Amino acid sequence: MKSIAVGDRSFFQKYFSDPLAGILAGLFFLILKILPLSVARFLGETIGAFLGLIMWRRNHIALVNMQIAFPDKTMSEKKKILRKMWRHFGRLAGEIFHTNHVIKTLKHKGFEHIRKFYKEGKGGFLCSAHFGNWELPFGVLVAPNFKFNPVFRTGNNPYLNKILFGRREGIHIPKGPAGARLMLQMLKEGQFISILCDQKLREGMTVPFFEKPAQTATAMAGLALKLDLPIFMARCVWQKGGYYLAEILPPLKLPTNLPREQAEYEIMLRINQIYESWIREYPEQWLWIHRRFDKKIYE
Repeated sequence: MKSIAVGDRSFFQKYFSDPLAGILAGLFFLILKILPLSVARFLGETIGAFLGLIMWRRNHIALVNMQIAFPDKTMSEKKKILRKMWRHFGRLAGEIFHTNHVIKTLKHKGFEHIRKFYKEGKGGFLCSAHFGNWELPFGVLVAPNFKFNPVFRTGNNPYLNKILFGRREGIHIPKGPAGARLMLQMLKEGQFISILCDQKLREGMTVPFFEKPAQTATAMAGLALKLDLPIFMARCVWQKGGYYLAEILPPLKLPTNLPREQAEYEIMLRINQIYESWIREYPEQWLWIHRRFDKKIYE
């Protein structure tokens, strides 16, 4: 992974708080790695449940989002989803360094859709969300040596970046102009880019999400139209049997007969609608705690 410049850090942050956070995180994940997978998952769930008790501001954001998505649910039902969400993502953290064991039990379907394009030497996009387990590097299940190259936003702490992002598959593509150039080059070489489009983007296009205006990134749609590349929707969801199910849908139909801006809108609208269906099916597996809509809604 190439080093990526982050925002300026104060002297205290650079030489004290950042290294300390890195050491503590490293020790924590080392403990999780040493523990058996079942114990690491249980510990992660327990820590997640605890965080759910003290993260009041994040819980407020989540409940506002749920009111938009599920206006007919009672507050008791929404709080139950929220508790399950904290435990779910705690479990995800617990298993983050047990990837090989998790992959062995993973079941999948729809991989033939993307395998066909890969064999033809044509690249494209794998579009997912902060949903289920988006961290699992399951590209190897598509074909030997196949990798999804993720687009991501780096944090300010370089030590945490190395711990959290250093284990991902493929070439990491930072958000921003440099990342856009790298992405374009890789797509032209027939590679696949994985991207999460479910969070608010300040410069995005306004597209309905649960019937509410939401700023939505359109760069992927624009590139897919420009280069005539497929967009595959993918999710990896936790099942009651104690395993993950990875699913890749057939490529989205691109509206090539519309003006570019309208076509981008229609693509992102369809993607948001797919997200909605996933969230309704597995509400506890979506990361509810980010501000998806206008900040005034959360005041």
